[in-house]
Amino acid sequence: MSDHDIQLLTLGASAGMLFMLLVQIVFGVIDDRRDRKVARAAQAQLDAAREKAAA
Repeated sequence: MSDHDIQLLTLGASAGMLFMLLVQIVFGVIDDRRDRKVARAAQAQLDAAREKAAA
């Protein structure tokens, strides 16, 4: 294997790792937004139930 082949292999591996890191970051942000939305909805239901119980 020549030096050029090793450089291409290393470059491909590095690009693949960076791409996978980017995918994990993007989907992590999307997942966090979804979790916060669900948490807000649950909190709203809890607040409504507390108000109903207090009345």
